[in-house]
Amino acid sequence: MNGDATHFGQVEFDAVRRRLTVAGRRVALDPPCAAILAVLLEEAGRDVSKDRLLEAGWPGRVVHENSLAKAIGRLRQALGGDGHALETVHGYGYRLTVVPDAAVAPAPRPRRLRRPAFLTAALGSTAAAAMWLGGVFDDTRRSGESALRRGEPADAVGRILWVDDHPENNIKEKRFFEQRRIAVYQVTAGEEVPPLLAMYEYRAVISDMNRHGRPLAGLELVREMRRLGDDTPFFLYTVVPSAAQRKLVADAGGQGAAVTPEELYAAVLPLFGEGSVREMR
Repeated sequence: MNGDATHFGQVEFDAVRRRLTVAGRRVALDPPCAAILAVLLEEAGRDVSKDRLLEAGWPGRVVHENSLAKAIGRLRQALGGDGHALETVHGYGYRLTVVPDAAVAPAPRPRRLRRPAFLTAALGSTAAAAMWLGGVFDDTRRSGESALRRGEPADAVGRILWVDDHPENNIKEKRFFEQRRIAVYQVTAGEEVPPLLAMYEYRAVISDMNRHGRPLAGLELVREMRRLGDDTPFFLYTVVPSAAQRKLVADAGGQGAAVTPEELYAAVLPLFGEGSVREMR
């Protein structure tokens, strides 16, 4: 076992490296879950407020507590047979009812931007939702280093959700982001976006404008996102530039409209930290 890790039951957790092992097998954790687990272990046996866990999981960002509930659900699943030790303190927060055999250091807090406020959206029966529900976070069924998200490197710094009915048009741009350790998930219909945003964390949504014969599909999508209370940064990637179009996107709640790849990179990369911006230069 790792001498720097905290142990309880069949769980071993290294908060500094954000490594979780359950019953001898590595289990992947997303950054919010890792930070939340570190705080719960630090306060093992004591009630921890939702506010503190929200700040730990999404430092400096405004996040709806529904995101915390989803993270707790993923964490319970990741802990396997020891997940029952993570209890809900109704009306207040959560408590980890274990006595770990080592103190855990608080997880490092990376510099991150404001997180969108998620509200529950209907999951529907889209193929994308089924794929994610069926495998993305079900890492406890996999073994060793194979427990990585499909198409996502272990050291990914964040995710982009890209909607375009012709994803082949964005191959170069997708590769650019992936080379900077940014995972890019592509869907072809705007209807698939809200359920995925409700379930998982993305730093940005990129959309085309004209999709499936709907010339204003991009605007319709960002308006629906904002109506649901989701303020994930939204960028329109279009081939028809105009001041009027940019204004429409801004008025609908979007963060910008890009025409060239360089313009898109300059708009999106700052969301992933200074390191990603430096790699562009």
